[in-house]
Amino acid sequence: MQRWIILTAVTAALSGLAAPAQAADPAPATTTVTLGDATIDAKLPGRVRVDVGYLCSVGAEARSLTVSVEQKDPQDSSSIAFGSSRTAEADVICDGTQQQRQIVVQSKTFNWIPDVDAVLTATVSDIGATPPAVADAKRVPLAAAPEPESAPAPVPAS
Repeated sequence: MQRWIILTAVTAALSGLAAPAQAADPAPATTTVTLGDATIDAKLPGRVRVDVGYLCSVGAEARSLTVSVEQKDPQDSSSIAFGSSRTAEADVICDGTQQQRQIVVQSKTFNWIPDVDAVLTATVSDIGATPPAVADAKRVPLAAAPEPESAPAPVPAS
């Protein structure tokens, strides 16, 4: 009987030493979204490229990234260019690290006007995260994209 008690005590002590310490789960990432610059596409003036940074936590829940742009024509108050783009759920990377994306938004009405203010709005929804959705909005002038540089003409050989 005495051997059984000693063996049980030693086995319990060894299993306690061999078991890995359970690390506390890290706190889930806070969902954030930040808008950057917006540039009109040089070849397609009905498209604008919006820089967006976001962070969302790891999870199996539904998530989405939506960006919208609205711009009033300063010469004609009845003309408003607007459009939005929603990124497919599979393309929204939620792994707890900061992500950078450039989202293309197509105007549904008029071409974008360079150097005129537009309202940008971005929303990240991450169901199950804290908070489950966040948005950022700002007013920025839409920058005209630089024209693509053409290759210099070849110099004729003399």
